[in-house]
Amino acid sequence: MRLKKINKSQPPNALTVYENQHPNSNWDPDFRNYNAGNDYRAIKGLLLEDQGGLCGYCERNIKTQPIHKQRIEHFHSKSDSSNPTKNWALDWQNIFAVCVGGDDAQKSIHPLPINLSCDSHKNHLISKQKLALACEGLFLNPQDIIARPRLFHFEKSSGALSVNKEACADFNYLEHQYGSVEELVQKTISILNLNCQRLCDDRLEILKSYNQEVAKARRVNDRQGFEKLARRWFSDKWPSFFTTRRILLDQHAEVFLEQIAFNG
Repeated sequence: MRLKKINKSQPPNALTVYENQHPNSNWDPDFRNYNAGNDYRAIKGLLLEDQGGLCGYCERNIKTQPIHKQRIEHFHSKSDSSNPTKNWALDWQNIFAVCVGGDDAQKSIHPLPINLSCDSHKNHLISKQKLALACEGLFLNPQDIIARPRLFHFEKSSGALSVNKEACADFNYLEHQYGSVEELVQKTISILNLNCQRLCDDRLEILKSYNQEVAKARRVNDRQGFEKLARRWFSDKWPSFFTTRRILLDQHAEVFLEQIAFNG
C-alpha cells in the first residue's frame, strides 16, 4: 500500500464535470477518448500533482516515467456494476495514479507473476477470484492512511516492510473486515505484494544511499548531517519510497516534517 497518505484536491475537475454530464458512461473508451483524450491527460496530471509524483501504492517515482508507464487505478474495481446508482469508473475519490506494477520488469531477474505489485498484483488476485471487486476494508485505501504515526516498519536486512504493531494498536477508528488494524496492514502488504523481491531491491538501494550519506557526514564530523539529509529529501514533494526514507531518518524526519506542517 502506499505508505503515506494521499490528500486529493477538491473538485470540480475534468472528471467530475464529465461524470455530471455523462453519468452512465464508461471509463474506457468513453472518458479516455473524450475531448481527444485531453481530459484524461489532465486528470492524470492532477493525480500526479496530488501524489507528489509517486505511485499511489508503492511510492515509486512515476512522474518522470514515460506516459505509458503512468497508470490510473480504480481502488474499487470499475467493472463492478452491482449497484446501478454507482458508477465506480467515474468516481473521482476512487482513482489514483500508479506505476505499472512490475509489468515492465526484467523477467530474468524479477520473474512474474511473483514480482507483480500494486494494481497489477491486485488485478491478478481478482482474475483468480482471490479478491473481491468491492475491496473496501480488505486493504488500506491511500486516502485513509494517517500522517502520524507510521503504520509500517522497514527491515534493513531484506528491504521488506513489516507492521508497526504499536502504531496499529492506536489506529482503531478505521472500518475494516479483519479482527485488528494490524491484520489490515499485513493484508495490505500481501494484497499489493509490496514485499516482492523487485520492490525490496529498490528499497535496499535507498538504504545504500542513506548509509553512504551517513558515512560521508561522519567522515567530516558533520553533526547536522541527519538534519541536512532530511531537508534535502523532504523539502520537495516527494522523494521516491518516501516512507522508507522517513523510517531511516526516524526523528530527524519527523522534526523536519512537522516544521513543514506535513499532513500526508
